Amino acid sequence: MISSMLNFDQLQVAVAAAKRQFDLIRKKYPDLKAHLVMSLPGGQTGIDSSPPQILSEFPAMVAMAVEDGTHQCKYDGNTQVEIRFNDLKYDLIWKLQADNLVDRNLTPQTKASIQIVLGTLAQFAGTHHEK
Repeated sequence: MISSMLNFDQLQVAVAAAKRQFDLIRKKYPDLKAHLVMSLPGGQTGIDSSPPQILSEFPAMVAMAVEDGTHQCKYDGNTQVEIRFNDLKYDLIWKLQADNLVDRNLTPQTKASIQIVLGTLAQFAGTHHEK
């Protein structure tokens, strides 16, 4: 079940916040050669993808909603913002796993994984609330 859906404005806020976080990481790790994606088990798309691109490349992230009589796309707030590496440097990946700039609960804490998660779109949009 999708617990947190974002409208387009909230998606833009989340993307901007995720990019600011990624800028901090790149300043801290200047050797990092990577880019951001939005990801769920059903697929992924680039962080700068337009709504039509998202719908085409990553339909699992989108739900249609009817508000005030119009159809609108809503975006799954559980979608994770992840780093994808252009150049695998395992020592750097292992440092990132333990860095407080990444979500250590969502990032597997094992040397067998290269998955680095910054957080969810809901967290970056400020719509995520801990229970």
